[in-house]
Amino acid sequence: MPSSDQAGLLSVTPEIDNMNKDLVSGSYTLGQSLYHLEWCPKYRYNALRSEHVKSFLKDALIEIAEKYGMKIHAIGIMPDHVHLFVEIPPTLSLSNSVQYFKGITARKIFQAFSGFKYRYSRGHFWSEGYFYRSVGSVRADVVQYYVEHQEEEIERMKSEPKQTSVLDFS
Repeated sequence: MPSSDQAGLLSVTPEIDNMNKDLVSGSYTLGQSLYHLEWCPKYRYNALRSEHVKSFLKDALIEIAEKYGMKIHAIGIMPDHVHLFVEIPPTLSLSNSVQYFKGITARKIFQAFSGFKYRYSRGHFWSEGYFYRSVGSVRADVVQYYVEHQEEEIERMKSEPKQTSVLDFS
């Protein structure tokens, strides 16, 4: 069962080591489609800062994943964007998966939180684009760590007196 470790984070899969064992087989296929997805609300507003909205969004993402046969390994919700580490079945395309996540959550958010209808008067909660990267099992632990610890890293960077440069990330 999923466990909530801290605000904005849901860790669904405790052990990444088992991912190689989770290969999906079809009639003539064997493989695994892991993706790191990221998208943000329209105009990059801090619409996801409320714990109530974060909790609602996590539940909605899990419900969508279960309905369409996807497996969520980690969820990270920041005030202005969402990270999702997800396994998509071979019968579902990446673009359809993102369409389900963004479309269904937008509808549910507008239904549950009517105040968003004023901020997003044209009925579009999420921005049009999204980030995706396929993740191999070798790098899966790195992606899960990033999704689970991004808030801590941002707080650490805020407390540092010097300006962060590109060289700090190498």
